[in-house]
Amino acid sequence: MPLQPPLVTACCTCATVSWLRISSQSSVLSCQFMEFLLHGHEFNLKGANRGFFTSRLRANLELMLEGCGCTIGMRGLGLLVSCPIEHAAAVRARLQRALGVQTITAGERTEPEAGAIAPVALAAIAAQRGPTFALDVQRPDKALALRSYDVAVAVGRYIEERLGLPVDLEQPARKCTILLSRKGALVSRGAETGPGGMPAGTAGRMVALLSSGFDSPVAAYRMIRRGARAGLLHFYATPPAGQGSSVPAVEALARQLTRYQLHTRLYLCPFVPVQQAIVAAAPSRFRVLLYRRMMLRIAAAVATTAHAHGLITGDSLGQVASQTVLNLEAVSAAVRLPIYRPLIGDDKHAIQAEARAIGTFAISSEQTEDCCSAFMPRSPALSSSPDELAAAERDLPTDELVRAAVDGIQTVRLKLAGGEPATAAT
Repeated sequence: MPLQPPLVTACCTCATVSWLRISSQSSVLSCQFMEFLLHGHEFNLKGANRGFFTSRLRANLELMLEGCGCTIGMRGLGLLVSCPIEHAAAVRARLQRALGVQTITAGERTEPEAGAIAPVALAAIAAQRGPTFALDVQRPDKALALRSYDVAVAVGRYIEERLGLPVDLEQPARKCTILLSRKGALVSRGAETGPGGMPAGTAGRMVALLSSGFDSPVAAYRMIRRGARAGLLHFYATPPAGQGSSVPAVEALARQLTRYQLHTRLYLCPFVPVQQAIVAAAPSRFRVLLYRRMMLRIAAAVATTAHAHGLITGDSLGQVASQTVLNLEAVSAAVRLPIYRPLIGDDKHAIQAEARAIGTFAISSEQTEDCCSAFMPRSPALSSSPDELAAAERDLPTDELVRAAVDGIQTVRLKLAGGEPATAAT
């Protein structure tokens, strides 16, 4: 419970709680472990299905925290991660990529007694700045003999006497949270925000069209954050070993996204033969739109093989000629699978800000060749209809082109190992 106003009096007078009095001789447990209390939000509202999401999150955490000596257990509606203090920084960084985690409360574990709690709380308050402080002592298990108010009084007095700071319950400059349980006390500076969303891999499979630019990695991430398992399909013009090839950057993007979704299949598809066929048989102003329709057809074929149930693109309304309302409709008509466009209402500034936050911005800033820039028309069409594009590609052997493209795909499997993405055996 948060400290109540009487604490101000107790901390500022000689009032004592005799059985909790802390002397300079109190024995203090040397804190060798750091604990992280994790809470979700959305999946905690799932009722009977909550166990499924919690179990998946726990399994994901076991993989993400591999090599850090962590133990993971249940604590109320949350999960408690305990690790040796020397691994705390690495664990904290990895937890910030643990999808499904809404809040992270990091703290040091002590014995559940005021004599052990007080020095740790003192250190937490002393490390902050400001003229006042407050403690938030919580006791979820009301059967616990140690009362939160008594701990607040004793620890508050201990801190006040040593730092000379007054208590301010309304707007404290320094804060410390103490969570009491039978197994120990967790002393922290409060909760920080996690990545949120749903646990990775809980919402089914999709195929994301991935370029080396800013937009499509962010689009893929947004669906991954909602629990989708996204296979990543990249169309390239220059072979992987060629100068200026987009493939190395895309492989780096796939590794970064694997830090969030833990398992990834990257599909590398040569696209020049398809482009050459379109250039030879179709009006130039429709070229880019026909490229996009063929990409969707190939992606749908990959989705069928991968047992995926939707496609993800990085389209943002009106950003380029192929992303007008009419052109998006005409391009989408090429396939029956649902197409998810999570960036459709975002501008470039917002997309790039999110790219920075998820660690893809620097990779996407590299100069690489975009396959859609090859054989570009001088005046791409700003509008089209499904019938117009169907007529424009009437002379194209679309089925043969799709089969040939799928046959030419190279698949790279990535898996998180020891906290880092690595190529997995095929």
